[in-house]
Amino acid sequence: MTSTSSQRSGTLVQSNNPCTSCGPELPTAKTALVAEGGGQRGVFTAGILDAWLEAGFNPFEILIGTSAGAQNLSSYMTCQPGFGLNAITEFSSQPQFFKWQRSLIGKHAVDLDWYFDQLNSSASQLDINRGHSRLQQRQLYFSATRSDNRRAEFFSPDKDNWLEMLKASSALPMLYKGGVKIGEHFYVDGGLSAPLPVEEAYKRGAREITVLRTVSEEASLTSPWAHKIKSMICNQHYCPKVIDLITHHEDSYQENLAFINNPPADVTIHQIFPDEPLASSLVGSQPQALKQDYQLGLAAGMAFLKQTAA
Repeated sequence: MTSTSSQRSGTLVQSNNPCTSCGPELPTAKTALVAEGGGQRGVFTAGILDAWLEAGFNPFEILIGTSAGAQNLSSYMTCQPGFGLNAITEFSSQPQFFKWQRSLIGKHAVDLDWYFDQLNSSASQLDINRGHSRLQQRQLYFSATRSDNRRAEFFSPDKDNWLEMLKASSALPMLYKGGVKIGEHFYVDGGLSAPLPVEEAYKRGAREITVLRTVSEEASLTSPWAHKIKSMICNQHYCPKVIDLITHHEDSYQENLAFINNPPADVTIHQIFPDEPLASSLVGSQPQALKQDYQLGLAAGMAFLKQTAA
């Protein structure tokens, strides 16, 4: 397993126009790309993928994204550099998208309905037709968590349901009320139960897997206080939902990390981390922080290309 860290350099990509080259039509067999979520921290991933799009680099046969990672993989497959950056800086930074006070009156604190309406009606909307045509040779999956049993499921989008499946993968529990209905069930953010679905890529046949992370390698994602409180106040009949969600997410994360840190002998896993905690956060990030983290992503993407070519 190799780890690639970002460097503090890079040029901001501002284009919303499709690339002239999206990489090879035929992917390399048994390769996969997995993109972690992280809300606005996904701007780091957007930078990595924009660097790759500009270089015409997309050898991956299987692509699996969670939440913001799913959105970034969408623009990667539609060959639209700058889309992820624009979505985060222009739309997810607006008060119409996030306002925690709305939750006090039973509304969405994070209004994904408004957000996806903006994406679908903007001049730089996803070119889903182009993305779908590219999927004839590739497999794209978005992770989502089924609300009633908290099991991770993986949806492969088509032209008709692409945005709805993105919404399901991004529906933060508690902040987006009720989740998104697909078929007979409701779904919430894939990061709740499949934050790093590397094992899923392995199960689908990948033997060389590249993972795009939005936390530094040393970051701790455990909250011992949450587990302690849960053990004290939860019983078999009741547990405050927010505590239960936090500990469920952390347990899922640790299970995913266990596979990455101790993979089967027949798989190679590459990870790209930010070299330090990102300046941006889940929501409510400052514009300068988003710009800085995007540039870090660009540099990390270019560094990976140099390493791959060496």
